[in-house]
Amino acid sequence: MRLSYKTFLSFIITLFIVSCTYEGVGNDSSSPGGGGGEIDDVKSINLSISSENIEVNSEITFTILSDKNDLLTSSCKFFVNGTEISGNKFKPGEAGDYTVYATYKALTSSTKTFAASAQPIKNFKTNVLIEDFTGAWCGYCTRVAYKLGELKKLTSQVVVVAAHYGDALQYTKITEMTNAFGVSSYPHARLNRTAKWNESQSAVTSLYANSSKVGVLIESSLSGSTLSIKIKAKFAETFTDLKFGVFLLENDLLLDQRNYGDFGYGSDDPIVNFEHDDVLRVSLTSPLGDNIPSTSTKAGAIFEKSFTFEIPETYKKDKMDIVAFVTDKDKKSLNARHSEIGKTQTFEEL
Repeated sequence: MRLSYKTFLSFIITLFIVSCTYEGVGNDSSSPGGGGGEIDDVKSINLSISSENIEVNSEITFTILSDKNDLLTSSCKFFVNGTEISGNKFKPGEAGDYTVYATYKALTSSTKTFAASAQPIKNFKTNVLIEDFTGAWCGYCTRVAYKLGELKKLTSQVVVVAAHYGDALQYTKITEMTNAFGVSSYPHARLNRTAKWNESQSAVTSLYANSSKVGVLIESSLSGSTLSIKIKAKFAETFTDLKFGVFLLENDLLLDQRNYGDFGYGSDDPIVNFEHDDVLRVSLTSPLGDNIPSTSTKAGAIFEKSFTFEIPETYKKDKMDIVAFVTDKDKKSLNARHSEIGKTQTFEEL
């Protein structure tokens, strides 16, 4: 039977349409393939964990996203300390550090770590570091000195350091500190090394009202003129890029002080034999702090460092105190501690 030209052409068009429709089914790269949340054309996978620090027998959750931010968790395998686990949740049975990674088809994620603590990780009482940049020639510095004295009567949660410039009590590395903190005029007191103090009590009390993730303690003893010091820092979460500093202070140092008004000590100018307290004499570290190894700043870890120092005869041993502090990469003091010589402190856990 002969086909007409129109019939033949209609047959060819129909065949072409059916063929194209069949070949296109399921070939859209954006459509799911294989079920179970799998996605085509994944080039890499990104692992995230719900916490870096948990308590023993608490649950941690792992999540996987593709390089296109598609959720692939249900299609992945997870390995904790090299052993595959069931699902994407895990409860560590003992304290320690753990590693986790995941696989999706032929892809493997980067490895992440988390720590499990046997005891609840506690925060610490906050002590505010106040560094008073001062000098006996500064007639308005008595105003700040008086307000700091009133603060110390109000609370024990302030750690005051008086860094002198341009007088007989000048700290030898004062320029390194003033350059680092932008001190160009006096008086100038800084709170936790981050901001100039506006001299109000509320600016200080608002800082120590919050708990800290870092605890600091000082242990010390004196044998003759040999001072032995051990400082410790404990961490409620994992940190990196931390520094610690240790200062020696001296009190009851008498030096005439200029005074441009009655700021609490009367109006004499100068004030003869003015009593200077909390005077920074020696830094056993860099005044900006020494590095703490990152291996010692994990949640629950304790960093410690010991020092010995021969106290010069020109210093009054019974008038000296110790200050220790921990700062972050932005120079901010995370916590500080003050101690008399010969005391043994404990962490101020909350």
